[in-house]
Amino acid sequence: MPPPETTTDSAPDATPDATPEAAEALETTDPPAEGEAVEEPSLRAHLVELWHRVPFAVRWGAVGAVALLLALAVVPPVLDAAEGPTDEERLAEAARERAMWAAALRMDPAELDTAIVANALGPGDAERADDRYADYYVHEADSVAFSVLVTSSDFAPDLAVRLPDGRELAASDLLQTDTRAEIDGLQGPGRFEVVVTSRDPRARGAYELAVLPARPADSLYVDDEARLDTLGGGARRAGRFERMYGLATDTDLPIVIRVVSSAFRPRIQLIGPNGQVRDASWSLETSAQGDSLFGAVARYMPGWEAPYRLLVSSETPGARGAFALDARSVPIRDLAVNSSGIRRTLGDESWLQDGHYLDTYRIRIPEDRKTTVRVTSDAFPPAFRLWRIERQARAEVAEALNAAGANAAQYEGTLDAGEYYVEVTSGGRAEDDDPPEIPLGGEYGLVVRAESLEPAPAPPRADDGDDPKPSGSKVFSTEVRRTGQSGGSSFEVGVTNVAISYPGSSRTRVQLSVTVRSIDYTGNWAPWASFAGQAYVVDDRGRRYTVSQNESSSPSGSSAEPGTARRGVVVFYHPKAVGGLERLVLVASVGDESVTLPIPVP
Repeated sequence: MPPPETTTDSAPDATPDATPEAAEALETTDPPAEGEAVEEPSLRAHLVELWHRVPFAVRWGAVGAVALLLALAVVPPVLDAAEGPTDEERLAEAARERAMWAAALRMDPAELDTAIVANALGPGDAERADDRYADYYVHEADSVAFSVLVTSSDFAPDLAVRLPDGRELAASDLLQTDTRAEIDGLQGPGRFEVVVTSRDPRARGAYELAVLPARPADSLYVDDEARLDTLGGGARRAGRFERMYGLATDTDLPIVIRVVSSAFRPRIQLIGPNGQVRDASWSLETSAQGDSLFGAVARYMPGWEAPYRLLVSSETPGARGAFALDARSVPIRDLAVNSSGIRRTLGDESWLQDGHYLDTYRIRIPEDRKTTVRVTSDAFPPAFRLWRIERQARAEVAEALNAAGANAAQYEGTLDAGEYYVEVTSGGRAEDDDPPEIPLGGEYGLVVRAESLEPAPAPPRADDGDDPKPSGSKVFSTEVRRTGQSGGSSFEVGVTNVAISYPGSSRTRVQLSVTVRSIDYTGNWAPWASFAGQAYVVDDRGRRYTVSQNESSSPSGSSAEPGTARRGVVVFYHPKAVGGLERLVLVASVGDESVTLPIPVP
């Protein structure tokens, strides 16, 4: 079959939908030369054709999306590499470097002998994980006992020691203040590794480190005699000389420590089981009399039985000289009701609370009584509080704060039978006012009166025929003793023999054999006539017998010491002959107080 005829005129348009640009391209395409190979259609051409068919806006949107995806995949790693390590990475790296540096320093500690080492904590030293600088030392010890001490006036130092057997010891709380730390009781031989650091993070400053031979602290006893000592021996500690004492006390009463010197201004530091004492009971006062006498008074309430450590130094670095030191308990004094009262001085020997001196007295109300408590002073405006004591607890009953500043404070009211405390202090201010800058004090007087709520029945007349007639004289032995106080000293008054007689059958004569014993008083006895002249006797019917000074006497000497006694007789008379006596009561005065001795009559 012959091939069909072909003509160029009848050929259909190969690209009927082509764009003008495509048509133009087709029109300008040169036909292949004779004998030239014709290129076959390919995938590239097909994709180009598809790309040109996509609208212009869609084509460029796709290009932007691809570029954005590439940027998100490539740019962050590049930026991270440019910015460097993170904060966490830097901190971790710094910690590793500090640990390596500390390990290196610890492996090469400085030698420590008996000479004082002056050094400093700060940048460049080892930094521990607890953010404290540290210096490392090693001490080769023989068999001599020793202690290690570090002192600083720039920071609160701390100390640790590794023993030859590998155990580690921390600084003793009993030897630690704001300027010192010490470990005692160390015993060689062997290698002791010492670490000096601080109690606060990042603390820095100069310090001194020393190895000291073991030396027991001197003992100081409460209520013992004052002692004289000297500040200035040995090496300085944090720029100051110091004296250390073991303060022994067997009392739970408040303690007052006094240091006086004409050479320097004393500094007192007390160290207890929890370090330097700073609790609510601790207070410290300093005083000066011109430029010739300086003092410091510290007060605290003991909280445990083992000795405290008392450190005496100077306010001025390097000061030295003699000083006097004593420690006294602040007693709770007994005061007899209806006695002549007591006069004392509110001041250095008193307790200090909230900026006010304080003296405490114990009174006993035998039965429900109308009671008057009165404190007077010309030196300061007195005030007081009254407390009821029961089963080791106390509750406030009344107060007389004397905010007006008068020279007397008084309470009147009915008190139940029981034991009470009277706390004498200074007033002149409202309760919510700030305490005075300098505590007020001086001499004062205190008296307590108690009256029966019901008036006592009047004693019957001696001649009304109700009393039995005397049956004859009586002589008998007895044993009655009571204790009282005078001027801070205690005395015991006792009656051992009684003789009752009726001279002329018209009077009653009572003769008592009396013993007065000193418990803690040293000095001269008051005249026997003075003691006898203030005494009287009351019988069971309320009759009062008056003393006969001429017949009362004592053969004892005039000197008194603790434990010694004087003996004598005191004679009393009643103007009527009284029989049927069942009880006599001797009321004797012991200086500030009156004591009552009931004497049964057989």
